[in-house]
Amino acid sequence: MSDKIRLVRNLILLGLPLLFMMLFLALKPMDYMSLEYPMWLEEKEFVTGKGDEGRGYETLIIGDSRAKSSVLPLDLDESGNTYNIAIGGATPIEMYYALDRYLKTHEAPKSAFVIFAPYHFYDIDNYNQTLYFNYLDIGQILEVAREARGLYGEDKVAYKGWITDVISYKLRFPSKYLAAVYEAFPGGCRAENTERYLQVRKEQGFTLFGTDESNNEPSYEVHETEFKSSGISAKYYERLLQRLEDEGIEVTIEQAPLNPASYDGLKPEYLQGFKEYMETIEKKYPEFTVVREIPRYEAECFGDNNHLNRTGAVKYTGMLKEKYF
Repeated sequence: MSDKIRLVRNLILLGLPLLFMMLFLALKPMDYMSLEYPMWLEEKEFVTGKGDEGRGYETLIIGDSRAKSSVLPLDLDESGNTYNIAIGGATPIEMYYALDRYLKTHEAPKSAFVIFAPYHFYDIDNYNQTLYFNYLDIGQILEVAREARGLYGEDKVAYKGWITDVISYKLRFPSKYLAAVYEAFPGGCRAENTERYLQVRKEQGFTLFGTDESNNEPSYEVHETEFKSSGISAKYYERLLQRLEDEGIEVTIEQAPLNPASYDGLKPEYLQGFKEYMETIEKKYPEFTVVREIPRYEAECFGDNNHLNRTGAVKYTGMLKEKYF
C-alpha cells in the first residue's frame, strides 16, 4: 500500500467518528437539546403545516414568551380555532418569518393578537438561540443581517464571527453541541422533550415558563431608563404588522401584564416612550386595535418575574375573551 493511499485511508478513518457525530446531532436533537427546544420545534413544525395538514385557524396569537404563557387558546376560543404561535425568546424577527411560513402552508387567519414585551422592541437577547436551534434558514439569516445594517441591534445579529457560527450550526459541528450532549447523557432528554412537545401541541401553542405560586420580583424593563424603537427589532415589528395588514387580517395589539414590582418600578420616561411608540403604530395602522396600557396584575398571577403562571393566564385569557369574543 502506497503512502498516499494509507494517508487517505487514515483520514477517512479519523473523519468517520466526526461524521457520525454530526449526523447524530442533526437527526436526534430531541435526545440532547434543552427543554426550550421542543417548544421551538413544535412551533416551527406547526407553522410549516407538519402534523395538522395545513388546517387553517381563525385566530393566531403572535409574540414572545409573555404571549406564549399568557394566552390559553382553548380557553379563549372553545371551538379550537385559535393557535398560539408565539415563542419564548423570540422577537419580531422570528415572528415575521413564522407568519410568513404559516401563510405559505395555511389559509390566512381572520384575526391575530400581537403581544410583545416592551423590551423586545429594541433588545435582541436570544438571537444566538435562534441560530443554535436552526429556526431560520440561510436565506432568512442573511436577510436579517442585511436589514440590520446601520441599525441599533446590528451587533446582536451580525456580530463578529456570526458567519462562522451559522455555518457551524447548520453543519452541526460538535464544538457547538457537545456541551449539551454531555449534560443530557447518559439518560438523554428525549422523554422529557417529547412530553413538552406534546403538551404544547395539545394546548395549541400555550406553555408555561415560570411555575411559582407567586412572584413579585422586578422584570427586565425596570432597569431601563429609555425606550428605544429605532432598531432592527422595531423594523421587523413593523414588517410583521404590514404583512398582517396586506393579508387583510384583523389585528389587535395587546400588552401582557406586569407584576406590581415591575409595573411600579417602570421609569416614567420609559413608560411614556413606550406609549408614544404605540401611538405612532396606531396612527400608521388606524384599522388596528392598539392597546397602549400595560395591565398590572397581582403577584399571585406570576410564575416568575416576567411570565404569568396558569392562574394568571386564565385571568388574562378571560379578559381577552370578554373583550373581543
